[in-house]
Amino acid sequence: QLPGAMVKVDRNHGAGKGSPGAIMGSKSLKAIAVRGTGRVPLANPDAFMEVAAAWERALLASPPFSHHRFLHDGGISRNYGRLLGDTYRVAFKNMSDPEGGRAYAQRWVDACARWRVTPRPSYNCQVACAYDVEMTDGPLAGYRVSLSGGGENTEGAAGMIGVDDSAHAMLLTEHYDDIGLESGAFGSILGMLYEAYDRGWLTKADTDGLELTWGNWEAALVLVEKAIKREGLGRTLALGLREAAEELGRPRGLADELLGIAVHVKGDGINMHDWRPLQSAVFAHIVSGSGPAKFGLGSDHQPLEEIGYATPTGGVSDRREDALAKVDSVRKSQFCKMWWDSLGICWFACGGVPKALTFTAEATKHAVGWDDFTVAEALAVGERIVTSLRLIYQRRGFTKRDELDYGKRYTEPAAAGPARGKTIEPWIPAMVDEYYRQMGWDVETGYVRPECLRRLGIEELAP
Repeated sequence: QLPGAMVKVDRNHGAGKGSPGAIMGSKSLKAIAVRGTGRVPLANPDAFMEVAAAWERALLASPPFSHHRFLHDGGISRNYGRLLGDTYRVAFKNMSDPEGGRAYAQRWVDACARWRVTPRPSYNCQVACAYDVEMTDGPLAGYRVSLSGGGENTEGAAGMIGVDDSAHAMLLTEHYDDIGLESGAFGSILGMLYEAYDRGWLTKADTDGLELTWGNWEAALVLVEKAIKREGLGRTLALGLREAAEELGRPRGLADELLGIAVHVKGDGINMHDWRPLQSAVFAHIVSGSGPAKFGLGSDHQPLEEIGYATPTGGVSDRREDALAKVDSVRKSQFCKMWWDSLGICWFACGGVPKALTFTAEATKHAVGWDDFTVAEALAVGERIVTSLRLIYQRRGFTKRDELDYGKRYTEPAAAGPARGKTIEPWIPAMVDEYYRQMGWDVETGYVRPECLRRLGIEELAP
């Protein structure tokens, strides 16, 4: 039941945010297997297929900001450098070295160009972001890894501890996946640990004799194993990020300092990129309703034309009015993302795709026979989900103070790139207040007002 315990689906895919594997483990549940031989009936199959075909054409056109453009057929293996490296969004050395992250991404691309890359699409997937890599040279020649389609997996597993060599970075990423450990959660713990060692806050006496120098991938393997077995330092790491920072830092009076360098929101690891060049995404993780997950990233990341953002908005500013202007797109993008998630479809088929809201609303209408179902109703579904998750926060004792629980490293000005010298940190409390106002929640507490529940037709969920 480690932080980041995953539920695996296949070799290339798994669910890890929020440690769902820990929930299954607490119930001694090893796996869920489903078999079916029937068909799903469609209310209007011909109309449904017309919408599906139009949606597919829009996706395959590879719009400029779509995931298909950069990620199709294992595209991160070709585009990691220009998509994330050149935009200074790779988390490297505990998010302290954006230039190092840029080089990390390009080395990955260069290595994949030499090695054998095979796309591994999910069923009927037209993006096919997941891929396998067979290394064909070097000491790991012949070794094969199975990777998901983004960069969060390898940044959490290897980038955060400064691994330079792409072969070892892939080995670490594969190891996390093989044992079912989400690297954003546990990688944040190790990133904090390695930086504390680099600063001299921790010594070999604190690390079971391990040299936690940047790039020491072998030590990371040992630490993961120790955490699994609850041995030595592993017992502390298995407690979680916040608890590990306090236990390791308290004897030296450095608990706050360790937690300050930790890349976290509400004590958990984020979707592991350096989001500081996209400030709407920074804020979106803070007000996510399910821990620091991709709950909707605002409009700095991609256009959201159907909700009023035809082009991506400016990613970086240090002015109050610009920061507050990002709140609206974050809120509306949450409604979009929760609507799409409720359908069980991949965000990569929707994000940056023109008319994605229309396609999904129309497809739902023809699938179930809701002839008058609209985009506005789809967004209302998303808003109900966002609001319902906030009610869970309330029932579990959430306070407004918890909303502002994030590591200083997460929001401090970056050392290089677009976010160099700039941060929205001073304006985040005001952004939270504005978010509450726009949601119709109580600004003082962050709790859902009764009139909001009535407007959404979910009064029965009132605490």
